[in-house]
This record gives sequence, C-alpha cells and structure tokens, in this order.
Amino acid sequence: LLAAGEARVFRYRHPLPRGFPLGELAMAVVCGRRGGLVANLTRLVSFGHPRARELHAQVLRVEEAALDASRPGASLGEILHTVEEAYEEVGHREAMEAHHQGGIAGYRPRECVAMPGMHTCLAEGMCVAWNPSLPGAKAEDTFLVGSTELENLTFDDRWPQIEVGGRVRPDLLEV
Repeated sequence: LLAAGEARVFRYRHPLPRGFPLGELAMAVVCGRRGGLVANLTRLVSFGHPRARELHAQVLRVEEAALDASRPGASLGEILHTVEEAYEEVGHREAMEAHHQGGIAGYRPRECVAMPGMHTCLAEGMCVAWNPSLPGAKAEDTFLVGSTELENLTFDDRWPQIEVGGRVRPDLLEV
C-alpha cells in the first residue's frame, strides 16, 4: 500500500506512506496478492484540487492507448511506442522518462516491465498492468488479456466510473 497527499503526489509516483496531511489531492496505490496472483491498482481522490480533473483525464487518455494496443501478439515495445505517442498527444512527452509505464503482471507486481524496443509479446491469458502517470495523476488497473478483449480484474463498481474509449474506468473521486 502506497499513499500520498497533495504535498507529495506531485513528486512521487510510488509514494511511501508518511504522516503528512492529505491537502486537496490524494493518491493510493495498492498491490494485493490472492491465490498467488498480484493485482495492482491506483485511485485518486480530489478535495477540490483545481487541476485534478484535467490531469486525471490526460492519464486516462494515455492509458486508453495502452489498453487498446494490449492484444495477443502485440510486443511490449510496440505498446510502449503507442504510449509514448499518447503522452505526446496530451502534451507530456517527457512523462515517458519519469516513471516506468507498467507491463506484464502476474505473480509479481510486474513480471516484466515494458522497455522501448522490447520484443516480448502478449498472449491470451496473460495479465497486464499499465500505469501511465503525470505529476499529480496516475491510472492503473490489472487486466486479463483475452482473445478479443481485456477483462478488468480490479474493477470495483462502488468507485465512481467514467467511460473512456468504450471501457468503464475508475473516475476521480471528488469529495
């Protein structure tokens, strides 16, 4: 479990919990193991932060590109190239260098972290967890790669939802 409030969420993508006040924005990152499988997710809560909605929308657009590209036979390098293009489209090309973008998940939080030019290909039955991020925002869930679609293994219908590219994704919780 990783967590950060406003003072730290803009500095750390994997924040160790500390005793600081939350402020206007909070992020929680959870990696949980069940039956051997590790599932990863990140959620954001805004207490009126003025840029939270914009930042969240941008990382969801980058994540959409990664998820659309995650199909059997696609290489991690190809997917990462798609992610890089999506960051450029939202005006944050530099974000590729600030944090790993995720990769194949399974019996570790990442069995294989995607790297540029990597030839490792996805296959049906694998899990992926992409985590595009910007200072102040991150999107992350764990998906099972099917023959024609992805199944979100960390979906929680109690969390606010938003549709992005035909997929239901966790929205920013605004309180």
